Amino acid sequence: MILLTEYMSVPEVNGTVVANNNPVDKKPALSNKEVESTENRNLQLARRVEEQKTKLINTLSKFPITALWVLNKYEQQCDKAEQEDDGAAVASTEFSDFLKDVKKHYQFVSQTAAENAQNEEVYSNAKRRLTFAVQQFPFAFEDLVKLVDIVTYAFKLRGLSVQARSQEKKDYEIILKRLHGASRRDTPSMADQFKAMALHEHEEQFLFLSTEDMSQLLADVVLSEHFWLTHRQQLATVNAKLVLFIANQYKGNFMDFEDLVQEGHTGLLKAVDRFKYRLGFQFSTYAGYWIRQAISRSLSRSERVVRIPCGQIATINKVFRTKDAITLKTGTEPSTKELAEQTQLSQDEVNTLLSISQSAVSLEAFDDDEDEQSFAPINFIAQNVFPHSYNMIAESELQGLVKNAIKTLNPREAKILCSHFGVGTDQQMTLQEIGSELNLTRERVRQIQVVALNKIKMRYGDQLLSFL
Repeated sequence: MILLTEYMSVPEVNGTVVANNNPVDKKPALSNKEVESTENRNLQLARRVEEQKTKLINTLSKFPITALWVLNKYEQQCDKAEQEDDGAAVASTEFSDFLKDVKKHYQFVSQTAAENAQNEEVYSNAKRRLTFAVQQFPFAFEDLVKLVDIVTYAFKLRGLSVQARSQEKKDYEIILKRLHGASRRDTPSMADQFKAMALHEHEEQFLFLSTEDMSQLLADVVLSEHFWLTHRQQLATVNAKLVLFIANQYKGNFMDFEDLVQEGHTGLLKAVDRFKYRLGFQFSTYAGYWIRQAISRSLSRSERVVRIPCGQIATINKVFRTKDAITLKTGTEPSTKELAEQTQLSQDEVNTLLSISQSAVSLEAFDDDEDEQSFAPINFIAQNVFPHSYNMIAESELQGLVKNAIKTLNPREAKILCSHFGVGTDQQMTLQEIGSELNLTRERVRQIQVVALNKIKMRYGDQLLSFL
C-alpha cells in the first residue's frame, strides 16, 4: 500500500488533472457536452494553488530580506519551545533544521557581501544556496502575505515605478492596485519597522536587491500572490457546501449553527493550504477531517468555563470510557488504582484528570430563572469568612469607651454629638437640623459640640487615640 508521504502519479491534460489514465485529445477548453466532476475541479484548483504558491515562494526566496525575516520570527520561538517542552522540541526538529540551514547560508552570503568579494562566482553560488534553503522552508499563509507586504512597501519606499509597457493591461492594474494597498494598509507599523532597521545604501541593495532586479521581480511577486489567493478562494468556495453538510451533523449542541459553520470554514482553509494534489487523494475526504477537527475543537473549547487543552480532553474521555466499562462489567465503581492500571496512567494523573473534568456551576441563578432566584447555589453555601477575634474585642472595647465618654456629658451635649455623628442611630443629622429640633441656632449648636468634644478629649483622649 502506498504511504501518504509518497507521491503518486496523477495524469494531467492541458494543465488539468483527470481521474483516469485514458488518452485524451488536447483541447484548449472543455466542450459544453463534457461535465467536470467536483473532484476533478478540486484537483484542478488545487494544482493551480500549489503552482502559484510555489512560484511566489521561489520569487520571494531571491530576496535576502525573506531569510532575515524568517530568522527573526521563528528562531526565538524554537528556542523557547525547546526550553519549555522537550516533547515540542522533538516534534519541531525538522523545523529547526530548516532554520539552521537558512541561518548558515544567510550568514555566509551576508559576510561575502560585506567583504565586497571580487569573486562574483563565489557570491552567486552562495546566494543560490541561500535561495534553495529558503525555498525548502515551510511558510505559513500569514508569512507569505506579510513578506509580500514588506517587498511591495520597500518598492514604494524606494520611489520605484512599474513600467506599463512591460506588462499587460490587466496585470498592470493588478500590480498598481497591490502597490496602492501596500501604501495604505498597515502603513504606520511598516514604516516603524523600516525606520528601526536603519538600512544603509549597501544593506538596502543587499536585502532588497538592486533597483533593476527588484523592478523585474516585483511583477512576479504581486501576480503570483494575486492568482494564488484567487485560486485559494475559489477552492474554498467550491467546497463551502461540504462545510454546511458537516456542520449540520453537529447541530443541536450549545453552539449556534453559524458559529459551527465559521469554525468549519477555518478548518477548510487549513485543508486548502496543506492539501497535496500529487498524492492522488480526494480533496473532499482530506478537507472533511480538517473541518471536523476544527468544529470538534471549538466545541471542546466552548464546552467548559475553564478551557482544557484538546489533548487532555481526549485523555479525560479515555478515563471515563474505561470507568463506564468497568462499572458495567463489575457493577461497582472502580477505584483510582484500577483506572490507572486500565488506562496505563499513574494514580496522580488520574486524580488530576478527574479533578479538572468537573463541570463549573454558576453560584448565582441565571437571568432566565427569575422564578427560581431562591434556589441558586449561593443561597445554600455557608459563610466561612469570619472576622478576626482581635478586631471583635477592639470594636467592643471602643463601643464601651464611647458610651462611657457620652455619659460624662449633659443631656443636651450628648444629644447633639449622638445626632451629628450617628452614635446609636442609623442616620446622621446636620447642625441646622439639630438646631431646629432643640430650638437653637446653628452657631449655638456648633459651640455646644466643640465644648462637648473638648470634655471627651480631656478625659478619654489618650484612650481613644490608641484605637487609631
